[in-house]
Parts: sequence; structure tokens; C-alpha cells
Amino acid sequence: MARPLQKLKNHVIYYSARVLMAFLLFLPYSWVSSLGRLFGGLVFNLAGGERRKTLESLRTAFPDLGDADILRLAETAWKNLGRNLFEVVHWRGWSRERIAAQAVRVEGWDNVEKALARGKGVFLVTGHLGNWELLGGFMSLRHKSSAVAQQLYDPRFDEIINRFRVEKLGASAMIKRGMALRGILEALKDNQSILALCDQDTGQDGVFVPFFGRMAWTQSGVMRIAQKTGAALVPAFMVRGADGRFEVHAEKEIEIPRTGDKERDIVQAARSVTEVIEKYVRAYPDQWVWMHQRWKTRPPEERKAS
Repeated sequence: MARPLQKLKNHVIYYSARVLMAFLLFLPYSWVSSLGRLFGGLVFNLAGGERRKTLESLRTAFPDLGDADILRLAETAWKNLGRNLFEVVHWRGWSRERIAAQAVRVEGWDNVEKALARGKGVFLVTGHLGNWELLGGFMSLRHKSSAVAQQLYDPRFDEIINRFRVEKLGASAMIKRGMALRGILEALKDNQSILALCDQDTGQDGVFVPFFGRMAWTQSGVMRIAQKTGAALVPAFMVRGADGRFEVHAEKEIEIPRTGDKERDIVQAARSVTEVIEKYVRAYPDQWVWMHQRWKTRPPEERKAS
């Protein structure tokens, strides 16, 4: 009985989303942004489970903040997420150039160009911060690129999102996580830049490194491939500035140590990537996905102690 009910629920969600997506295309952009914030705030206040996870994550990251500040930050994060979602939906009616032009300030992009000049490809390592979809579009307009993406629970949503990423954001290919190695190697051989989100606990292929002072299971596949191929790791982020407009920040390449102990070198590279991600999350805490349970997987020594 559970399976038919889940199937019905998926149908309701999908067709409701299609109606909403069609509606948003015809609204002024300023209305879309405002409605997105309203929607995000509504979800935060109505979805008890997601609200709880958001508040727990923020308390873990900012133990010195009071309850009122934590609550305010959590609600703002959801409002920003809703705003991003609605804006991206609205962009489906725009040209690729108009979408990429939403990034009005760019800092450090020469770090990406310098890494690409070596001819071994670049992993643009980032997180679910600001508008990572727009970062992919900005990147694709400047250089041939691909993105590593998680398979969604409903293949119909998967098709819509991937079509948008290819047709409107200019990605050469969408490489599915879990089946990605061949596609990644081909893209790197073609000296492409590959957008890789490295800030979530996927439960697979990872190492423990600190994140906000607590050990977090961090995917290491990107670092392992870079170690073997010589591809560069360049952190980059697309965040919304104080004036509400988007800006790109690209950091210096993170070099993987070559000590002879490959596993220790991978852990150090993952630590370095995570340190940069944390720096940006601290700078823009209301633009990260705190509803994700970043510290869900615990180190073996903690599980034994409990």
C-alpha cells in the first residue's frame, strides 16, 4: 500500500510543480524574487522536520548564538533558498547570455584560467552556497564545462533540471554521481572545467575532516581523481552580495600534497577544500543549506564510545 501512495504523492508534487513553473514564467522578475522568499519562509514554518534539522545544524555550527539569532538565521536561509529556486525557474525563459550576466562582479577568475592553461582540466570545487546553478552557467559561457550531479528521486524532475543545465546554462554534459568516473575522465582529457559540489555527507567515498570544529564525512572522489590525473582543484562560489546582486569569487588552486602517503594526502586535500568552503559559509551563513545533515555520519571512535 505504501508504494502506490508514494507514487501518488510524487505525481501530485510533480504536476503541482509544473503548474507553478509555468506561472512563474509570466511574472515580473521582482515579483518572482519576492514570491520565492515568501515560499521559502512558508516551507520553513510548516515543514517541522526540515525546520528542526536546520536549527540543529545552526546550533552545531554557531554554539555561541542565542536562540533568537539562530531562528532568524534559519528562516532567512530558507527564504534565500526559495528565492533562488523561483529565480532559476524564471530563467528558463531567458537566453544563456542573460542568465550568466546576473553575475555582476567577478573576483579571482584568473585562478581558473591559469589552471586551465595547464591542459589537464579543472575541478571547480564549490558548495551548496548562494546560487551554484548560476555558477555553472557563468563557467560554461567562458569555457567548455560539465557538472557532476546527484540523481533525483523523480526522473521527471531530473530531466527538467538537466535540460535546463544543458540548454540554458551551457553544460556540455551532466555526469551522474555514482556512475561518474568515465564521464569525468573524458571531460578532463578534453581540458574541461567540471563543477563539483563537495560540501555534503553522501555516505560514500569519503574521509573525515573538520567542518565548523566537528568532524564531517566529506566526499573525496574528486580529490582522488585529481591526484591521479593532475587536474586542478580551484574553489569558486556564486554568492548574493549585500545589494542582492550576484558575485563570483574564485580562490587560488588547492594543491594536493605529494608526500608518498596517498591516503594522507587525500585527507589533507579534502581538509583544505573544506576549509575554504567553511570560510565562505561563515561569510554568507544565510545562503547555505543548513537543512542538510552535514554531521550525520560519525567517526568509528564516536560510534564505539556511544
